[in-house]
Amino acid sequence: MEVILLSKMYKLGDSGCIVNVKSGYARNYLIPKGKAILANKENVNSFKAQKIALEQENISKLIIAQSRAEKIKLIKSITILSKSGKEGKIFGSVGIRHIIKEFSLLGIKINKKEIRLPHGALRKIGKHSIVLQLHHEVHIDFLVNIIDKN
Repeated sequence: MEVILLSKMYKLGDSGCIVNVKSGYARNYLIPKGKAILANKENVNSFKAQKIALEQENISKLIIAQSRAEKIKLIKSITILSKSGKEGKIFGSVGIRHIIKEFSLLGIKINKKEIRLPHGALRKIGKHSIVLQLHHEVHIDFLVNIIDKN
């Protein structure tokens, strides 16, 4: 099934590309989520007219993400207090919601979809590197320092 991508999709293509995907993927994910439309003659012609507006919207989202990235880079790291055992293992784990809470205390709003934990939940005392993906072109490596409450 041929569809026109409305936004850049990882491993599929850029905005405006006509790609061939499986019909179930198109019907159940791409089209309902507003990420693509069917590639028939009407939609191809109407998309050409809308393409400029979509490109401007994507550029504005990129600029907003870059300005948020500059604010986050000024912070450099956050510190989270947690109880731990003798060997430095945390009772439980530090996850995305803990990181979001610390950012909100600093006055920065982060969506949970923007946080990437490359090694899963954080389970030990120390400094951990995470990735903040604010836009598909804007990635920030960030440090989370976990220290013992005791």
